Amino acid sequence: MAEEYRQRLDNNVEKLVENFKGLLKTAKQPEVHVVLILAWTGSAVQVQASESLLKLVSEMKLSVALGDFEGMSQNVDTTTEDLFKRCDDVDAHISHLSSDISSALFELENHYYQSKWRLPPTTDDDATS
Repeated sequence: MAEEYRQRLDNNVEKLVENFKGLLKTAKQPEVHVVLILAWTGSAVQVQASESLLKLVSEMKLSVALGDFEGMSQNVDTTTEDLFKRCDDVDAHISHLSSDISSALFELENHYYQSKWRLPPTTDDDATS
């Protein structure tokens, strides 16, 4: 099956190259009417060859997608493992950040309570007067 696809791919690409060379040769013709007719037919053939190549690529993609369950499953498994590792790394990073923030907060709290510029707590009586 792979050999058939390879053969069709080679044929389609070869047709595209030949048609393109034909279009270039056509452009060198001195007569305008001949150039127009040959360019029109050459472009139509070029479009057909391109469509054929696109169909082949689509068939190949479909064949790979339908026939490669093991590869896709393996890809899903490796992606899942990578994501779990990243999740563990993020959890560890968050844990370190949490401990750093908590120690920084404790230190700031100590500085605040030991500060001579700290205002005394207000009472309701102070706020109403």
